[in-house]
Amino acid sequence: MNDYGRRIVIDLGFASAVGAATHAMRDEGLEVVARVDVREHVRRDLRHDFRQYVLLDAWPADAAFEALQTNLDIGTILRTTFAVYELADGETAIAASEPLLSVSSDPGWRQDAVVLTRIADRICERVARVLTRLQHAASQPASMESTVAIVALGHASA
Repeated sequence: MNDYGRRIVIDLGFASAVGAATHAMRDEGLEVVARVDVREHVRRDLRHDFRQYVLLDAWPADAAFEALQTNLDIGTILRTTFAVYELADGETAIAASEPLLSVSSDPGWRQDAVVLTRIADRICERVARVLTRLQHAASQPASMESTVAIVALGHASA
C-alpha cells in the first residue's frame, strides 16, 4: 500500500482487466456507480494521446446505507476508486483507494466512531478481496484471458 491505496499489476490486457475488475467488484458486493474514460477526456479536452486509463468508482450499497444512517456527511468519502491502466509491457495495473481512509486512519476517529470503523473495515476487506480475485484471474493460463473477459461482461452461460 502506498499513499494512494493498494496497487497490483496483472498479466491481462486492458479490456480484459476492466471486465474482470467490474466482475470481481460485483462479486464482492461493490456496485460501479461511475466510470470515467481518462484517455477519452484527455484526447477530447487536451488534444493529447494517453494510455488506456479508466477510473471506476464503486461502493457497497448496503454498507453505504448503514454508514449514512450513522453520519450523513460520510457520503463524501464512501466510494472506492479503482484506476485501471495499461502498462508498456502489455500488463495492466489496478490501483484502489481505501474507502473512508481520510478518517479511518486516524486512531482518535477509530476510537470515537466504532460503528463507522467497523463499516470501513468491512469495505476495505471487500476491496482487498477484489484485488485478490483479479490476481487469481490473471494467473490463469493465457487461454483463460478471453474467458475471464466474457464472464466479466456477463455473457457466459453457467
